[in-house]
Amino acid sequence: MSRTEERKLLGLSLIEAGFVTREQLDIALRKHRKTGDTLGYTLLKLGYLSEQQLLNFLESKLGFPHANLANYVVDSTIISLIPEDIARKYQIFPLMKVKNSLTVAMLDPLDSFVMENIKYTTGCDIKPLVSTKDEIMQAIDKYYKAPGIGVPDKVTRDAGLKDLRDFANRVQGIEKREGVHDISEDAESQKASIIHLVNRILQDGIKYKASDIHIEPDARGLRVRFRIDGILEEVMNLSTDWAAPVLSRVKVMAELDISEKRIPHDGRAQLEIDQRQIDLRVSTFPTVFGEKAVLRILDKTNVLLTLEELGFEEDVLRRFSNLIKSPNGIFLITGPTGSGKTSTLYAALKEISDVEKNVVTIEDPVEYQLTMVNQAQINPKAGFTFASGLRSVLRQDPDIIMVGEIRDLETAETAVRAAQTGHLVFSTLHTNDAAGAITRLIDMGVEPFLVASSVIGTMAQRLVRVICKECKEPTVINDEVLERLGAPKDRIDMWRFYEGRGCANCKDTGFRGRACITEMMLMNEALRNLVVAKSPSSKIKLKAREMGMRTLREDGLEKAGRGITTLGEVLRVTQRDEA
Repeated sequence: MSRTEERKLLGLSLIEAGFVTREQLDIALRKHRKTGDTLGYTLLKLGYLSEQQLLNFLESKLGFPHANLANYVVDSTIISLIPEDIARKYQIFPLMKVKNSLTVAMLDPLDSFVMENIKYTTGCDIKPLVSTKDEIMQAIDKYYKAPGIGVPDKVTRDAGLKDLRDFANRVQGIEKREGVHDISEDAESQKASIIHLVNRILQDGIKYKASDIHIEPDARGLRVRFRIDGILEEVMNLSTDWAAPVLSRVKVMAELDISEKRIPHDGRAQLEIDQRQIDLRVSTFPTVFGEKAVLRILDKTNVLLTLEELGFEEDVLRRFSNLIKSPNGIFLITGPTGSGKTSTLYAALKEISDVEKNVVTIEDPVEYQLTMVNQAQINPKAGFTFASGLRSVLRQDPDIIMVGEIRDLETAETAVRAAQTGHLVFSTLHTNDAAGAITRLIDMGVEPFLVASSVIGTMAQRLVRVICKECKEPTVINDEVLERLGAPKDRIDMWRFYEGRGCANCKDTGFRGRACITEMMLMNEALRNLVVAKSPSSKIKLKAREMGMRTLREDGLEKAGRGITTLGEVLRVTQRDEA
């Protein structure tokens, strides 16, 4: 039976039985086509049916027996036939095996895609029974003893990533056997497989805390990589046949033009995965092998860090905490994409926002929702830009303003005007170091005397991976090497270096979590005089170092010397300071 026939059978039968209306079925069908979920599950999510109604209907009208899972005692050998994450994703639970027939409890036994995948995974003929979602998930929790979503240990994570690759192989194998790469034979089945595959990639990317998903074609096929803790890891390879349909599915989700493949596109998508609200920023780019897509994952359920949790050195934390309580002025954070600038700004706003202050942000996009903060997201197509939004915010009686990024002269000048009229302004720039933020504003066209009088401080930051505490062990670094890297001689004897050998706790990487390294420059009279004189950033940086500023490289070496991170991590994200 094809998926079209399944939908027709279930949908019309439900209408005839008086459970849903034609209008409700049409809405469910549209959502089903967009998400790839089964029609039965879609009707449940929309609230048109209760689980008990669907269960009774499948049992009495379509002849699927009901399994009361509380009455079953299942052997561990049966449980091992179906991997846990497949059981959770498709809401299925194995019950018994007789010869080559495996009995499985399911929420929707009419999903032939899931049925075929279970058959391929287990090598068994599948006999479906129906049960409720709660019963199935309780049985999974009981027998698999899984902790739920979180950062998996190495065994779970490696098995999961292997299962992701196996999943891709199974889908490709099924499609080849059914011949659906010829879209004229079974376009509906191919479309469903693509939706399931893309959903699985997204679900696993979120599960393993990836910040970005790269879907990229090359001469061999379609490669999928996750960026986890700042490092890209390949998780899947698909045949070339899958490149175009997978990219098209991603573009459909982001409401992009699937017919135009010659130019880059940018879009957004919102979805719910495992009851978590996820925003995706989608960017496509034409390459010689076809379109590449990068999906930035913004998980709104993530817990925001406090200033103390960001990993600042104590002196930096103290000065930063004092600075963000200034009555007015501009504070700028610089660094490349993915260096934690937004997280730092959110932590600062979380620290200082209260009922007595009007805090307003203009962002692209709003990544996390903050209490007692008025957040707005720019919409350039509608004329709502950082510059226009900032002008409007000034009419909203703000005390504190956060501008996601200063990109042009108009935004920069408006931010300066806001600072000079009694407002505290936070924003970001893309420069390599703290001093570079000053000269970037001047290069944009802001008068040096205005920059000098409005900027109260700048901070460059990077993220380094933190050594795993469970497998941390000492290592020796030659003093001569440290001196060549710019380590202060008076600190070398006090430092002790470590590395992680790799364990289950850190997924065999030797690292777990990340921390900031920073370069904070607070403005004073000497630095302001250099700014007014249009001095180059190198001269401003040199003066700041003479007055006690610790550079990114120096801060990183300090963290490595105290066993927080490794020397290799510091060299990866910083460059040597010029004398």
